[in-house]
Amino acid sequence: MKYATWLSSLVVAGVASNAAGCRPPAPQTPDAARLERLERRVDKIIEILEQALPPAEPDPAETYAVPIAAIDPIEGPANARITVIEGFEFMCPYCAMVHPTVEALRAKYPRDVRVVAKYMVIHGAQALPPAQAACAGNKQGKYSEMKAALWARAYRIEDERPVNQGPITFEVAQELASSLKLDGARFVADFASDDCKMWAAGGDRAMSAVGASGTPTFFINGRYVNGAVPLEALDEVVQEELAKADRAIAAGVRPEDYYASVVKKGQTKVKSRFE
Repeated sequence: MKYATWLSSLVVAGVASNAAGCRPPAPQTPDAARLERLERRVDKIIEILEQALPPAEPDPAETYAVPIAAIDPIEGPANARITVIEGFEFMCPYCAMVHPTVEALRAKYPRDVRVVAKYMVIHGAQALPPAQAACAGNKQGKYSEMKAALWARAYRIEDERPVNQGPITFEVAQELASSLKLDGARFVADFASDDCKMWAAGGDRAMSAVGASGTPTFFINGRYVNGAVPLEALDEVVQEELAKADRAIAAGVRPEDYYASVVKKGQTKVKSRFE
C-alpha cells in the first residue's frame, strides 16, 4: 500500500468511527475551563450554605411518604380515608396547645380520620419517660387514656397558655398507670422494653427524613402542616384530601389501602433550597 493510500484509509476509518459515536473529547476552550472552575466554586458555596442554614422545610403543596411503623400508636379506624401523622413531644408546650385541636378533629371525623403518633425528642432526656409510658399504655390497649393522663399531668392551661407542671418521671408514669388500672408488672416491663425505647427515640429519624425538624408537625395524607395551628387550618387540608381519597376509592382503591397508595407515590425527602 502506498503511503498516500494508507493515510487516506486512516482518515476514512476515523470519520467512520466518529460517525458511529466514538468521538475523542473536544479540546477544552479557555471559556469552558473557566466555567468548570466557577461551577466547582458555586458547588462549594452551596455546600457551606446548606451546612450553615437551618434544614429546608417540606413544601405544603407536595405529598410526602411518611411510613407507619408497627410500634406507632394509632387512634382511629384502619380504613380511615385520612391519615394524620403527628410529630409531637410531651414536654413541648405548643404540642400541649394543639392537643385539644387534634382531639376536636378526631371528634369531627370519627370514621374518616386516624392519627398516627410519631415522637420527636426536642427537650432531651426528660422527654423520654412520658413517651415510654405512652408506648407501654398502648401495649395494653390504653394509649388514648394514657396520652390524656400524661397531658393533664404535664401542663395546665392558664389564660389560654400551657404552664408546665414539672417532669414526668418513671415514678409519675407508674402512678398514672395505676390510676388507669393497667397491669403494673406488665407496664414496668413494657416501659423498659426495646420497643418502647425505640418508639420514644425513633420518631426523629422518620420525620427528619421528610424535613420535619420541630414540634408539633403534621402530615395529612402526606401534606405538611407545621405548628400549633387552629382547627380550621387542619380541617381545610382534611377536606381537600377527602375529595382526593373519594376519587381514588371510586376508581377502585380500597379505603384501608388508600394511605399506602399515597406513600407509594409521595416524596421521600425534601428538596434542597438550591435544587
